[in-house]
Amino acid sequence: MAMKHGGDIYGPEKIRLDFSVNISPAGIPEEVFPALERSKDALTQYPDPDCRALRRAISDFAGVPARKILCGNGASELLLSAVEAIAPRTVLLSAPCFSGYERAARAAGAQVLRHYTRREEDFALTDRFLADLDRRPDMVILCSPGNPVGSRIPPALMHRIAAQCAAQGTWLMADECFLDLTQAPEDHTMRRFLDAEGIGRRLLVLDAFTKKFAMPGIRLGYLMAGDEKILETIALRQPEWSVSVPAQTAGCAALENAGDYLEKARIMTAAGRRQMEKALTEMGCTVYPGDANYLFFSAPAEVAAPLLREGILIRDCSGYPGLRQGDYRAAVRRSEENEVLLKQLKAVLARKGEGRDGT
Repeated sequence: MAMKHGGDIYGPEKIRLDFSVNISPAGIPEEVFPALERSKDALTQYPDPDCRALRRAISDFAGVPARKILCGNGASELLLSAVEAIAPRTVLLSAPCFSGYERAARAAGAQVLRHYTRREEDFALTDRFLADLDRRPDMVILCSPGNPVGSRIPPALMHRIAAQCAAQGTWLMADECFLDLTQAPEDHTMRRFLDAEGIGRRLLVLDAFTKKFAMPGIRLGYLMAGDEKILETIALRQPEWSVSVPAQTAGCAALENAGDYLEKARIMTAAGRRQMEKALTEMGCTVYPGDANYLFFSAPAEVAAPLLREGILIRDCSGYPGLRQGDYRAAVRRSEENEVLLKQLKAVLARKGEGRDGT
């Protein structure tokens, strides 16, 4: 099957609950809406092309100098622009992984190399990745926590990967768009090494407001680099005024009380994961270990189509390289919404078991 992003709720089916996109269960920060209302007169002006106020706010939040931050119209734009600017001949990806990485690599004319994680190892990235890194790709893109499985890469392994990349001249992009919704993200973020001698010069860290602040409709991402010169090269690949006035306003507002907001989101995520993992296991599904605000599981029967008929959209992962029919991803939403999914999924599996569902 062709790989698509989640979140396509614009087709003929009436979607009442979208579990195919993984955004914070805490919803949009309350500071965002009044900030947008106050800024409505600014819609008659061009946005700040350098995102000065926004980069200062991100700098305070992320602990990265503003000069080492580039903002963009979502993480996807920055991903495409970065790969185009680096112009790698080969890009090494883990499998399974987010389809956007391969799309960016192929758009830049690069050959895609794959490192396949193993089902029997819960699709975790292990030291085996270093052997594929010995192939000396021009660029590596890794996501932690990974998408669609949701497990984080051990910090010691990520450090070894970054050190080897720097030593052999390989660019490493660490996608951390989901990281702040996991416990103790400060122990895993690669932002810590952007200024590290030897490691930082070939390191890029990608992040976005989409997931952690539940704002996919406001396209806003940011890229951090150890070598700020590469950001200048990447910026040349972006459209002018890439980040709109509403996006810059919403980003600054979301960061005003980010610490308290994200702690609430982490608590909700952890509780939702426990709720869903327990129920899915009791239904006979295999739930793979993870840390993110979504669960990756294998169901004993096909369930996406019957759930869609009930207005519930989950992510069918059978099109990911390395995965198969029956592999799914579902977001962690609010407890009452999770209950709706779990109730409907239980009913679907019961009908399948009785042979009453022909799909």
